[in-house]
Amino acid sequence: MKRQHNTFQPRTGKQNIFRTVSVGRINFLFEFVTGLLFSLSSYPSYIVEVLFLRKKFGERYFTTANAFFISIILIILWFTIGDQGQEYIGVMWLPFIGLFLFQAIRHRREIKKFGTTYNFDRFSYSDGEIHPLWWKIINKEIWGFKVTQYHVHILLEPAVPIIIGMILAFIPPTRGVGILINYCGFFFGFRSFMKAHIARGHVLDTIDEQLVAKWKHDVLVEEKPKSETKGLSLPIKLPKSREIREQLSNSIDDNPLDIWDND
Repeated sequence: MKRQHNTFQPRTGKQNIFRTVSVGRINFLFEFVTGLLFSLSSYPSYIVEVLFLRKKFGERYFTTANAFFISIILIILWFTIGDQGQEYIGVMWLPFIGLFLFQAIRHRREIKKFGTTYNFDRFSYSDGEIHPLWWKIINKEIWGFKVTQYHVHILLEPAVPIIIGMILAFIPPTRGVGILINYCGFFFGFRSFMKAHIARGHVLDTIDEQLVAKWKHDVLVEEKPKSETKGLSLPIKLPKSREIREQLSNSIDDNPLDIWDND
Protein backbone atom coordinates (compact mmCIF):
# COMPACT_ATOMS: atom_id res chain seq x y z
CA MET A 1 0.00 0.00 0.00
CA LYS A 2 1.35 3.42 -0.93
CA ARG A 3 2.57 5.49 1.96
CA GLN A 4 0.76 8.80 2.27
CA HIS A 5 2.74 11.93 3.00
CA ASN A 6 1.11 14.88 4.71
CA THR A 7 2.19 18.39 3.84
CA PHE A 8 4.04 20.36 6.48
CA GLN A 9 1.56 22.42 8.50
CA PRO A 10 3.16 23.95 11.60
CA ARG A 11 0.30 26.41 12.07
CA THR A 12 -2.79 24.39 12.75
CA GLY A 13 -6.11 24.91 14.44
CA LYS A 14 -9.62 26.02 13.73
CA GLN A 15 -9.81 29.64 12.64
CA ASN A 16 -11.88 32.14 14.61
CA ILE A 17 -11.81 35.89 15.03
CA PHE A 18 -9.44 35.74 18.01
CA ARG A 19 -6.96 33.54 16.17
CA THR A 20 -7.22 35.49 12.91
CA VAL A 21 -6.19 38.80 14.50
CA SER A 22 -3.41 37.12 16.56
CA VAL A 23 -1.58 35.09 13.92
CA GLY A 24 1.81 35.91 15.36
CA ARG A 25 5.01 36.71 13.51
CA ILE A 26 5.56 34.51 10.47
CA ASN A 27 8.98 34.01 8.88
CA PHE A 28 7.94 32.78 5.44
CA LEU A 29 11.48 31.88 4.35
CA PHE A 30 12.08 29.87 7.54
CA GLU A 31 8.77 28.03 7.20
CA PHE A 32 9.41 27.29 3.53
CA VAL A 33 12.88 25.88 4.20
CA THR A 34 11.83 23.83 7.24
CA GLY A 35 8.76 22.56 5.38
CA LEU A 36 10.90 21.48 2.43
CA LEU A 37 13.45 19.78 4.70
CA PHE A 38 10.68 18.05 6.63
CA SER A 39 9.29 16.59 3.40
CA LEU A 40 12.69 15.54 2.08
CA SER A 41 13.78 14.05 5.42
CA SER A 42 11.30 11.20 5.07
CA TYR A 43 13.56 8.93 3.00
CA PRO A 44 16.87 9.45 4.86
CA SER A 45 14.98 8.89 8.13
CA TYR A 46 13.50 5.73 6.66
CA ILE A 47 16.96 4.17 6.35
CA VAL A 48 17.91 4.45 10.02
CA GLU A 49 14.38 3.65 11.21
CA VAL A 50 14.44 0.39 9.29
CA LEU A 51 17.96 -0.62 10.24
CA PHE A 52 18.13 -0.29 13.99
CA LEU A 53 15.92 2.39 15.58
CA ARG A 54 12.28 1.30 15.43
CA LYS A 55 10.04 -1.76 15.30
CA LYS A 56 6.31 -2.53 14.95
CA PHE A 57 5.48 0.09 12.36
CA GLY A 58 1.93 0.90 11.35
CA GLU A 59 0.61 -0.69 8.15
CA ARG A 60 0.18 2.63 6.33
CA TYR A 61 3.38 4.18 7.67
CA PHE A 62 5.77 1.51 6.44
CA THR A 63 6.07 -0.03 2.99
CA THR A 64 8.80 -2.05 1.31
CA ALA A 65 8.24 -0.03 -1.87
CA ASN A 66 10.16 2.83 -0.27
CA ALA A 67 12.97 0.46 0.68
CA PHE A 68 13.29 -0.78 -2.91
CA PHE A 69 13.19 2.78 -4.26
CA ILE A 70 15.95 3.90 -1.88
CA SER A 71 18.00 0.79 -2.69
CA ILE A 72 17.75 1.43 -6.43
CA ILE A 73 18.97 5.00 -5.95
CA LEU A 74 21.93 3.79 -3.85
CA ILE A 75 22.83 1.08 -6.39
CA ILE A 76 22.67 3.58 -9.26
CA LEU A 77 24.94 5.89 -7.25
CA TRP A 78 27.44 3.05 -6.78
CA PHE A 79 27.69 2.31 -10.50
CA THR A 80 27.88 5.96 -11.59
CA ILE A 81 30.65 7.24 -9.33
CA GLY A 82 33.36 5.24 -11.06
CA ASP A 83 36.24 3.17 -9.70
CA GLN A 84 37.79 6.02 -7.76
CA GLY A 85 34.49 6.88 -6.08
CA GLN A 86 33.80 3.23 -5.26
CA GLU A 87 37.23 2.92 -3.69
CA TYR A 88 36.56 6.01 -1.56
CA ILE A 89 33.15 4.94 -0.18
CA GLY A 90 34.34 1.39 0.47
CA VAL A 91 33.40 -2.17 -0.41
CA MET A 92 30.60 -2.41 2.18
CA TRP A 93 28.21 -0.21 0.18
CA LEU A 94 26.42 -3.04 -1.65
CA PRO A 95 26.32 -5.40 1.40
CA PHE A 96 24.81 -2.49 3.34
CA ILE A 97 22.05 -2.17 0.74
CA GLY A 98 21.41 -5.92 1.05
CA LEU A 99 21.14 -5.59 4.85
CA PHE A 100 18.76 -2.66 4.47
CA LEU A 101 16.47 -4.64 2.15
CA PHE A 102 16.58 -7.66 4.46
CA GLN A 103 15.50 -5.52 7.43
CA ALA A 104 12.74 -3.87 5.39
CA ILE A 105 11.28 -7.25 4.39
CA ARG A 106 11.59 -8.43 7.98
CA HIS A 107 9.62 -5.43 9.23
CA ARG A 108 6.94 -5.99 6.60
CA ARG A 109 6.53 -9.61 7.66
CA GLU A 110 6.17 -8.36 11.22
CA ILE A 111 3.40 -5.98 10.15
CA LYS A 112 1.49 -8.80 8.47
CA LYS A 113 1.35 -10.63 11.79
CA PHE A 114 -0.48 -7.91 13.69
CA GLY A 115 -1.38 -4.99 11.46
CA THR A 116 -3.34 -6.10 8.40
CA THR A 117 -6.70 -6.76 10.02
CA TYR A 118 -9.56 -4.47 11.04
CA ASN A 119 -9.68 -5.34 14.74
CA PHE A 120 -8.24 -2.06 16.13
CA ASP A 121 -5.00 -3.73 17.23
CA ARG A 122 -2.67 -1.10 15.76
CA PHE A 123 -2.65 2.55 14.74
CA SER A 124 -2.04 2.26 11.00
CA TYR A 125 0.15 5.39 10.86
CA SER A 126 2.35 4.41 13.81
CA ASP A 127 5.97 5.40 13.17
CA GLY A 128 7.20 2.46 15.21
CA GLU A 129 8.21 1.77 18.78
CA ILE A 130 11.50 2.85 20.28
CA HIS A 131 13.94 0.25 21.54
CA PRO A 132 12.94 -1.19 24.97
CA LEU A 133 16.29 -0.13 26.44
CA TRP A 134 15.22 3.52 26.25
CA TRP A 135 12.42 2.85 28.73
CA LYS A 136 15.01 1.97 31.36
CA ILE A 137 16.23 5.59 31.44
CA ILE A 138 12.99 7.46 30.66
CA ASN A 139 11.78 9.39 33.74
CA LYS A 140 15.14 8.75 35.40
CA GLU A 141 17.61 11.44 36.43
CA ILE A 142 21.07 11.25 34.89
CA TRP A 143 23.60 13.71 36.33
CA GLY A 144 20.71 15.82 37.61
CA PHE A 145 18.90 15.80 34.25
CA LYS A 146 15.52 14.07 34.00
CA VAL A 147 15.18 12.12 30.76
CA THR A 148 11.75 12.18 29.09
CA GLN A 149 10.29 10.56 25.98
CA TYR A 150 10.73 13.91 24.25
CA HIS A 151 14.48 13.89 24.92
CA VAL A 152 14.77 10.32 23.65
CA HIS A 153 12.91 11.11 20.43
CA ILE A 154 14.72 14.30 19.46
CA LEU A 155 18.18 13.82 21.05
CA LEU A 156 19.18 10.37 22.26
CA GLU A 157 17.61 8.23 19.54
CA PRO A 158 19.07 10.30 16.64
CA ALA A 159 22.44 10.27 18.42
CA VAL A 160 22.71 6.49 17.86
CA PRO A 161 23.03 6.57 14.04
CA ILE A 162 25.07 9.79 14.18
CA ILE A 163 27.68 8.20 16.46
CA ILE A 164 27.67 4.89 14.56
CA GLY A 165 28.03 6.78 11.30
CA MET A 166 30.97 8.81 12.59
CA ILE A 167 32.77 5.65 13.70
CA LEU A 168 32.17 3.82 10.42
CA ALA A 169 33.24 6.87 8.42
CA PHE A 170 36.80 6.49 9.80
CA ILE A 171 37.05 2.88 8.61
CA PRO A 172 37.96 2.74 4.88
CA PRO A 173 35.74 -0.24 3.89
CA THR A 174 32.69 1.39 5.53
CA ARG A 175 33.48 5.06 4.87
CA GLY A 176 30.55 5.66 2.52
CA VAL A 177 28.13 3.70 4.69
CA GLY A 178 29.22 5.70 7.73
CA ILE A 179 28.73 9.04 6.00
CA LEU A 180 25.30 7.96 4.78
CA ILE A 181 24.17 6.76 8.21
CA ASN A 182 25.53 9.93 9.81
CA TYR A 183 23.52 12.21 7.52
CA CYS A 184 20.44 10.02 7.89
CA GLY A 185 20.74 10.36 11.66
CA PHE A 186 20.73 14.15 11.41
CA PHE A 187 17.66 14.09 9.14
CA PHE A 188 15.92 11.67 11.49
CA GLY A 189 16.61 13.98 14.45
CA PHE A 190 15.32 16.99 12.53
CA ARG A 191 12.19 15.12 11.49
CA SER A 192 11.55 13.97 15.06
CA PHE A 193 11.91 17.54 16.30
CA MET A 194 9.46 18.87 13.70
CA LYS A 195 6.96 16.12 14.54
CA ALA A 196 7.11 17.21 18.18
CA HIS A 197 6.73 20.86 17.12
CA ILE A 198 3.63 20.09 15.06
CA ALA A 199 2.12 17.91 17.78
CA ARG A 200 2.65 20.65 20.37
CA GLY A 201 0.91 23.07 18.01
CA HIS A 202 -2.16 20.84 17.88
CA VAL A 203 -2.25 20.59 21.69
CA LEU A 204 -2.01 24.38 22.02
CA ASP A 205 -4.81 24.74 19.44
CA THR A 206 -7.06 22.54 21.54
CA ILE A 207 -6.29 24.55 24.67
CA ASP A 208 -6.91 27.81 22.82
CA GLU A 209 -10.30 26.58 21.62
CA GLN A 210 -11.28 25.88 25.21
CA LEU A 211 -10.07 29.32 26.32
CA VAL A 212 -12.10 30.99 23.59
CA ALA A 213 -15.18 29.00 24.58
CA LYS A 214 -14.80 30.01 28.23
CA TRP A 215 -13.77 33.67 27.94
CA LYS A 216 -15.30 34.99 24.71
CA HIS A 217 -18.40 36.20 26.60
CA ASP A 218 -16.25 38.21 29.01
CA VAL A 219 -14.33 39.73 26.09
CA LEU A 220 -17.23 40.52 23.77
CA VAL A 221 -20.09 41.15 26.18
CA GLU A 222 -18.47 42.28 29.42
CA GLU A 223 -15.48 43.93 27.68
CA LYS A 224 -13.04 42.81 30.36
CA PRO A 225 -9.26 43.42 30.01
CA LYS A 226 -6.72 40.75 29.09
CA SER A 227 -5.65 40.41 32.69
CA GLU A 228 -9.07 38.93 33.45
CA THR A 229 -9.56 36.83 30.30
CA LYS A 230 -6.37 34.71 30.15
CA GLY A 231 -4.91 37.10 27.55
CA LEU A 232 -7.88 36.94 25.19
CA SER A 233 -8.94 40.22 23.57
CA LEU A 234 -10.00 41.99 20.38
CA PRO A 235 -8.30 45.25 19.29
CA ILE A 236 -11.55 46.82 18.06
CA LYS A 237 -14.34 49.07 19.25
CA LEU A 238 -17.27 46.77 20.00
CA PRO A 239 -20.95 47.60 19.38
CA LYS A 240 -22.58 49.65 22.13
CA SER A 241 -25.62 47.39 22.24
CA ARG A 242 -25.17 44.56 24.74
CA GLU A 243 -27.68 42.49 22.78
CA ILE A 244 -25.57 42.73 19.64
CA ARG A 245 -22.44 41.86 21.58
CA GLU A 246 -24.18 38.77 22.98
CA GLN A 247 -25.15 37.74 19.46
CA LEU A 248 -21.52 38.10 18.41
CA SER A 249 -20.40 35.99 21.34
CA ASN A 250 -22.89 33.25 20.49
CA SER A 251 -21.86 33.23 16.82
CA ILE A 252 -18.15 32.56 17.45
CA ASP A 253 -17.87 28.77 17.40
CA ASP A 254 -20.12 26.30 19.08
CA ASN A 255 -19.07 25.64 22.67
CA PRO A 256 -16.78 22.58 22.71
CA LEU A 257 -16.57 20.17 25.62
CA ASP A 258 -15.83 22.22 28.73
CA ILE A 259 -12.63 21.02 30.43
CA TRP A 260 -12.77 23.77 33.06
CA ASP A 261 -15.58 22.33 35.19
CA ASN A 262 -13.24 21.90 38.15
CA ASP A 263 -12.17 25.57 38.24
